[in-house]
Amino acid sequence: MKTTIRTILMLLLLTISATVTAQSKPGTFSVTPKIGVSIAKLTKWDWVKGITLDHADSRHKAGFTGGAELQYQATDIIALSVGAMYSMQGVGFDDYAVENGDGTYTGVNNLHLDLQYITMPILFNCYVAKGLALKAGVQPAFLLDARMKSEAAIYTVAEDGMKTYQPVEEIDSKWTTVKSFDVTIPVGISYEYENVVLDARYHFGLMTVFKSGLWSSTNSVFSITVGYKFDL
Repeated sequence: MKTTIRTILMLLLLTISATVTAQSKPGTFSVTPKIGVSIAKLTKWDWVKGITLDHADSRHKAGFTGGAELQYQATDIIALSVGAMYSMQGVGFDDYAVENGDGTYTGVNNLHLDLQYITMPILFNCYVAKGLALKAGVQPAFLLDARMKSEAAIYTVAEDGMKTYQPVEEIDSKWTTVKSFDVTIPVGISYEYENVVLDARYHFGLMTVFKSGLWSSTNSVFSITVGYKFDL
């Protein structure tokens, strides 16, 4: 009796283990809708903030990403995937103030360049263990919108250091100097657990973002997503 119970328990554990770590069978397709966050920056670009040619240091900017990927499992180890994702990218800048020359200052807060893309990741996936995949490929991207946004306010400074602000102005201007097409190289890692897929990637920019030769900035993006894998 004890042997039978032990055998049943072992079979149950093996079944659960296989279910937990299972990935798609060779020759099959799957689709994974996913959402997540992108942490983006532009390389080699700081913001000119005044006639003195001072610069506001650039910083990373967080945004939303979401979409779906279709995957073909060629073998137990190799899979190919293609996707369509919405990705919020761009760059943020440190707050700064500029002296206007008439005793007033202009303070600029929350300055950031919003870049919105539709990206199409094409990836080679190598499963180094059950459910664990390393991936690399190429990702063309198509620009949807490019806007520089900030909040600005003119203020004066009293002798005691007290600042008096005028009403805050929100600035939202479309940037036509950004190229409509971009290409990055994504590399990353993913792990599947009961059809839930956790994916982390870094995207190396291959093309300059701006049309003008003044800036040679490229996109630099880290993304992390969670999705659910459906076998087709």
